[in-house]
Amino acid sequence: MATSSASLPTMTLQLGSYQTAVDSKLQDFRNRNFTAGFWQKQADLWVSDAEGQQSIRSFMGWLRVVDTMLPAVAEMEQFVQEVKDAGFRHVVVMGMGGSSMTPIVFRQAFEHLAKGLPLSVLDTTNPGSVREIEQAVPLAETLFVVASKSGTTAEPLAFGDYFYARLKELKGDKAGENFVAITDPGSQFVTQATAEGYRRIFLNFSEVGGRFSALSYFGLVPAALYGIDIKTLLERAQVMMRATGAEGPVDHNPGLELGTALGVLAEQGRDKLTLVVPADLSDLGLWLEQLIAESTGKQGKGILPVAGDPLGSPAVYGSDRVFVYVGYQSQPDEDNRRQVAALQAAGHPVITILLHDPLDLGAEFFRWEVATAVASAVFGINPFDQPNVQAAKTATNQLMQVVETEGQLPQTSTPVVSEDGLDYYADVTGSSAAEVLGTFFGQAKANDFLCLQAYLMETPALNTTLDGLRALVQQRLHLATAAGYGPRFLHSTGQYHKGGPDNGLFLQITTDHPHDLPLPGRTYTFGTLQNAQAAGDLQALQDYHRRTLRVHLGAGGEQAGMERLLTALKKALT
Repeated sequence: MATSSASLPTMTLQLGSYQTAVDSKLQDFRNRNFTAGFWQKQADLWVSDAEGQQSIRSFMGWLRVVDTMLPAVAEMEQFVQEVKDAGFRHVVVMGMGGSSMTPIVFRQAFEHLAKGLPLSVLDTTNPGSVREIEQAVPLAETLFVVASKSGTTAEPLAFGDYFYARLKELKGDKAGENFVAITDPGSQFVTQATAEGYRRIFLNFSEVGGRFSALSYFGLVPAALYGIDIKTLLERAQVMMRATGAEGPVDHNPGLELGTALGVLAEQGRDKLTLVVPADLSDLGLWLEQLIAESTGKQGKGILPVAGDPLGSPAVYGSDRVFVYVGYQSQPDEDNRRQVAALQAAGHPVITILLHDPLDLGAEFFRWEVATAVASAVFGINPFDQPNVQAAKTATNQLMQVVETEGQLPQTSTPVVSEDGLDYYADVTGSSAAEVLGTFFGQAKANDFLCLQAYLMETPALNTTLDGLRALVQQRLHLATAAGYGPRFLHSTGQYHKGGPDNGLFLQITTDHPHDLPLPGRTYTFGTLQNAQAAGDLQALQDYHRRTLRVHLGAGGEQAGMERLLTALKKALT
């Protein structure tokens, strides 16, 4: 039975010389009846070992979660009305990774369309960011959604404890009325949320992994509170689901075609998926980063999503790119489209996806989930595990044990150079900041990438400075650049950093926290936790023999420190 794709977002693949290899792999998949096996959770499509196959079967509940969630729409909408009737005026979603990425995308894409409660998302342990949320919302009239699949994730539990203590000061024993939990059945967080009198506990599905949970309660409860038409969102996802073979054979499977293209391109060296989007879809990159990098970045393989990389002329790109443009059919976005056309004319593979409106994000979430699983089948890896994520968590936990016993983090190594208020920690040598930076970047090879890891408070000004640093590296060294705020990326691209190919240069940026915040029930602060996460991740990267440089910003503020770093880098790369 052929499935009509008339109402789907359109997708065009312009793959040039790679088309033959992609067609060959697609034919191979068809010969193996891949689509039917996919929907039957046939785990040997990915791996041959029994343990890996069992893991895969255990995490494929996302395939039909849309059918499960559609009957739950009325329940969620009724909950939203209850919240409004109770006088709530704001919503703060507190989570990490799969528990926070989808609400971030929704908040931006529907900013001028949603008619519900204003929505904020907290997914950083930076004390400045926590304080910013606290000062921006009416605490007594704010609903706090604490989202953690496992119920053990350190960051959302810390956020929940902090704001629960604040509400306790305001409302006493009624503090729990301001809190909602989203977690898996049986998690220890259920016990805590029940004891603290949470207004509602939404139990998600254990067979749906975090990064595949966009169309479950983790994505839909915040969307409903924000005022998004979640019924239409799910119905469009259901159309995409059927187009990918959920109800039988299809002529063209958009998830299979996209995933096969991405997998084959990556195997032929085009492993940097460079996302180009209009401004109101820029946060889609955060979601794609986690989904793709954490699913495919293992066993020395992987696809690196590159979001927010300054779009340049064809001359600044190597042969490691595939460009994916995601926009709206009715939105011209002329500059981006013109530059993408120039890249395609220069021989770079280009994939174009055009949405009707933001409600098509439901369909796109599903398309990309299928595509990510398919690309993993091209690689022959399990897309649903994250074997290298634990390394940074373990290192961080060891550091926090030191904090518990000694009251502070252990001393770090001595900087190679201290200059202009900045401390440089690296394995490379040099007598000045420019020399250290020059030697560090001198290690770059063709098709490497730079990863900027900012354990700082995100601000528009800081984003601009990071963009300037990325543009400089791209222009001078022709490297792909990725940037993330810690600890957010530890729950997304962190898997790729340790488990993917050894083709990254990691520039970690840390700072002190003169205006720190205490954590209720703990002997340490938010700032200490963030610093421990930075140190733990750096240790994990070094244990995997990655090329690292840490720059610690001194007194004078993060923005001023970053500008001094950019000045030093310009000198180094002259």
